[in-house]
Amino acid sequence: MTKTQLRQLKAATAKLTKWDSSNKAFGHFKVIKDKATNTKGADRIYEFYCLMRILEDLKVNYNISLKPGTRTNKIFPEAPSPKKGWPYFIIQQKTGRSNQFQVCYGTEIKLSKALKTTIAPDISVQKHNSTDDPDESMVEMIMDAKFKYSDTSALPIDQLHAFMQRVNALQTQAACSINLLLTTALLNIKGNCLLTNGQALDDQKDYCKLNKILQVEQFDIGKTHKVVG
Repeated sequence: MTKTQLRQLKAATAKLTKWDSSNKAFGHFKVIKDKATNTKGADRIYEFYCLMRILEDLKVNYNISLKPGTRTNKIFPEAPSPKKGWPYFIIQQKTGRSNQFQVCYGTEIKLSKALKTTIAPDISVQKHNSTDDPDESMVEMIMDAKFKYSDTSALPIDQLHAFMQRVNALQTQAACSINLLLTTALLNIKGNCLLTNGQALDDQKDYCKLNKILQVEQFDIGKTHKVVG
């Protein structure tokens, strides 16, 4: 990804993250945007872009509110963190108020049979009554974002393996069938997704289907994404 393209990604993310009241970008974006010159910073920008793009789509069918956290210096975690103390989004269907979920960013989820082990997807869709210390029974769907500096770079098979392990551990194999209302534009990414601005592994389509995951390639500004799986 060229410096110009990276600036475009930052600009698109800023546009997606503006508060309705002030028209200014989320504080979290202001924290991470200046770090995009290194790989870790670019990764965080892309993760946040993916989250905001999905929420932008969900707001067509849902009222979205931000559940405040208790942290004073940062809005969202910059690394996997316990859910307690950090904000998350509550989405409630505009025409069916019982259809609601929590959308969390970087939240650690414990495993009920291995309490010292946590898994922190970049994005997790959790049940509406999920607690501040969720385990796998509270999780409905997970997504991870994988930034590539080159849009011709493919997801390595090891990332598919690791994501499949997350899906199995968190028991979200039924993610594609939950009652989450995405618009036509993103309906085909309803499921456990590896989102990337690069390329998917086309030869792993059957493997992905077997393990209930989707690879979403070219998930980027001004591009038409493609789903493999």
